[in-house]
Amino acid sequence: MNDKPPRLLHAAGLRRNVVAAWCVLSVTLYSAYSCHAAAAKNVVLMISDNQTWFDVGCYGNSVVQTPNIDRLAAEGVKFETSFATTASCGPSRAVIYSGLLTHRNGQYAHPHREHNQEIRPDVTTVFAMLRANGYRTALIGKDHVRPLDKYPIDFKPKGSSRNVIQMAAAADRFMAESEKPFFLVMSFSDPHPVSIDGKGWGVPSSQDGYRPVQYDPGDVKTPGFLPDTAEVREGIAGYYQQISRMDFGVGRVLQSLEQQGHKDDTLVIFTADHGTSEPGAMGTHYEPGVRVPFVVYRPGLKNWGITNTALVAFTDITPTILDWTATEFDDYQLHGRSILPILETRRPEDWDHALLSHVGHDVFAYYPMRTLRGPRYKLIWNVNYRSEYPLPVDTIQRRTWVNARKSKSQMLGARSIEAFLHRSQLELYDLQNDPWEVNNLAHDPALRTILDDSVAELVQRLETQRDPWLRKYHPLTTGQ
Repeated sequence: MNDKPPRLLHAAGLRRNVVAAWCVLSVTLYSAYSCHAAAAKNVVLMISDNQTWFDVGCYGNSVVQTPNIDRLAAEGVKFETSFATTASCGPSRAVIYSGLLTHRNGQYAHPHREHNQEIRPDVTTVFAMLRANGYRTALIGKDHVRPLDKYPIDFKPKGSSRNVIQMAAAADRFMAESEKPFFLVMSFSDPHPVSIDGKGWGVPSSQDGYRPVQYDPGDVKTPGFLPDTAEVREGIAGYYQQISRMDFGVGRVLQSLEQQGHKDDTLVIFTADHGTSEPGAMGTHYEPGVRVPFVVYRPGLKNWGITNTALVAFTDITPTILDWTATEFDDYQLHGRSILPILETRRPEDWDHALLSHVGHDVFAYYPMRTLRGPRYKLIWNVNYRSEYPLPVDTIQRRTWVNARKSKSQMLGARSIEAFLHRSQLELYDLQNDPWEVNNLAHDPALRTILDDSVAELVQRLETQRDPWLRKYHPLTTGQ
């Protein structure tokens, strides 16, 4: 018997009889993992709102305080390079809950108000998949997906998605009342900005049971994609306040999970829907927009507290949940795969590329992009490259961008504003030598082979997924 788990083990969900047979017959370490996964029940998925990967203590940030996420990483596995496939709240959540990239699931932009976007009728969400397998489902906090009848949710209490005390109490109540196995999503609104004017972020007052952490803007280190100004540092200090409040909510949920006796039968995933809402991040495929924290705790880990170098993406979340819960789904193939077989492997093989897909943030910001992210190089295909890049409406009005334009600055951090607004059809970056993606190497003769191979790989994947944009556009064709 081959003791290497198949690459696409998750694609149709693990069949119960297959799992059972594997547990009985195999004597490998992987069989022990499968037996444990087959017996497990519950899932808790926690999602912060607009948080870049380096804004967590366990990812190397020495200023922001995130003790609970850090503890989850110490007891679980931290993924070093993980990606939201689109840096936009609603579309990103549709990917998380469907296992399909944006160009396939149909929620091309935000669902609310005039944006009016929603998943396609032929798409099944993970809520529906788990409901069919006897699960009780809950979503506490922000939803930002449509139509809600495609998301069968048993428990969806009203309340503020910024009141982490209230949210945690609702989660505790849901777990206490659940006689069935459960799928619980904690969807925090922190650290999404609280306003467009002023610094935009911050926790103005205490909540019952929580006192805000105070940050000195002078202690903040401005990342290279933003201008280093007093106003930007003030905004980041407020952003850190909200991250710490969200982290407190994470801690309360983990505490309830343990008190309710579910720590040993629950898979816990923490991530962010995409990166910060500052210009140069939200609505882009640059690293600050799409690279996010991703921490996983699985009961029974023998190799915990490690950093995993696999390139994972939000398309892998639904397959992972199906794998853990032994939920059967084979109506169509999902775009990702379960991470459970490689969870305890520090440097797993064959996890060296992530595929990203963006259509628009809102109806005012149509700018489709397809991206192939490798361990060193990133290829971005700007489908609508002849148009000026349209910033998302809640970024173009934010103080960072407004002040940069008023000052007639030529730069937005390390990147020129001209390059930010007027992009080439293809962008190729060497992330090892150019982490802020400033120097586009798509026309460098020395990297022609890397460019050609990346384009071929990108097109092959999109063709397999029947990306509808390929009916008209191609990354090597101009003048469309």
